[in-house]
Amino acid sequence: MSSPFQGSTDGALRQFASTYSNARWFLGAGVIALTGLNYWAGSAPQYTWMLAAAGAVIIAHAFAMRVWAVQDIIAALLVDVTAVFLAALVLTTSTDHSAALLTMIGASVIIALFTQGWARYLILTYGAGFGLVVLLLAEDWNWSRVVPDFASAAFVAALIIGAISAIRSRLIELEASRAQTIGVVSHELRNHLTGIVAVAELVRDDDTRLQPGEMTELLDLAYHQAVEAGEVIEDLLTASRAERGVLDAIPELVDLCPITETVIRRTSVEGHEFIFDFSDGPVWAIADPLRYKQIMRNLLTNAIRYGGDTILVSVQGLGPIVSVVVADNGGGVDPTDESAIFQPYRGGRKMESVSGSSGLGLWIARGLANKMHGDLTYRRQSGQTLFELTLPAGEPGPELDTSTLATSTTV
Repeated sequence: MSSPFQGSTDGALRQFASTYSNARWFLGAGVIALTGLNYWAGSAPQYTWMLAAAGAVIIAHAFAMRVWAVQDIIAALLVDVTAVFLAALVLTTSTDHSAALLTMIGASVIIALFTQGWARYLILTYGAGFGLVVLLLAEDWNWSRVVPDFASAAFVAALIIGAISAIRSRLIELEASRAQTIGVVSHELRNHLTGIVAVAELVRDDDTRLQPGEMTELLDLAYHQAVEAGEVIEDLLTASRAERGVLDAIPELVDLCPITETVIRRTSVEGHEFIFDFSDGPVWAIADPLRYKQIMRNLLTNAIRYGGDTILVSVQGLGPIVSVVVADNGGGVDPTDESAIFQPYRGGRKMESVSGSSGLGLWIARGLANKMHGDLTYRRQSGQTLFELTLPAGEPGPELDTSTLATSTTV
């Protein structure tokens, strides 16, 4: 029999358990307050004091778990389900089943939120059985009067449980992916910082006899490591702003050709051929230059990591829009993974096997494109992998320089 805290969901479930442990105080106090409300309204049936007793049991158990530093969600739920159903038994009559039915639905929701696996099914069965017994006691074991109400409540509970399970599974998956992303980013930053520190130690070491050319090479290495570390941090900050809904972009009229060429030169690495094609000359668009550079950097890095050895970047105006295509001769994304490549903290199976992938680059790129009233799409065409960025086209004013650029360059 497996533990309810198993596998990669262990940390998330423990957080859920901690949340429920804190909420039990309010549950117990609410049941006690219900006792006072019944007496105040003058509608307290016989044995109403059992409501207060049930609330006191919940609070006492929560206090004991806190004193002994125990976080056993299974025991807590068993105590709470038993207590609230005993309270519901006091309020349920042959003419009013609402207390038992609402208790059964509420208990099912709580169980679905804070358990999984065998524990969930065990406690759900226990709660449903207790609810059925309460209804039967209220109806003097008349099954024909109990079954319709019980079936209706079970149907509603099943719908809610299904929705909660899907949402919670996604939250747990995101939390696990986020933790993996933090690990990858930390590893990347540590690698970059290690390189910078190593260069600094060589430069300051009096015993190291460095020639001017060697010194320049080391300083260039440290510079590139620092730039790459800054880019990793910038992606994290952008992802944080996007999740908080405060991601901004300030579009302006820009010529994308020189900006694109600059990004290619900074991103290019050995072993890859970069071809830049802008045969139409200057291509004006309405875009935020800094955000556009970030998009292109992510697209080129993605092509270097997962694509082929030849990367073609083309920029051209298509009437009201500008199209920027980054194509490579790699194998592309597995068809079953295409729907996930633009989602945060996710990627295809090939992406997961490559060191240094945070799972944020393409999500950030599409989000920035949308902020500039554009879009980013993926497709396979003629054996190539294509990511196409579209942005609103612009028209240069008379004060802007519209000098002709070269039609094609190889970087």
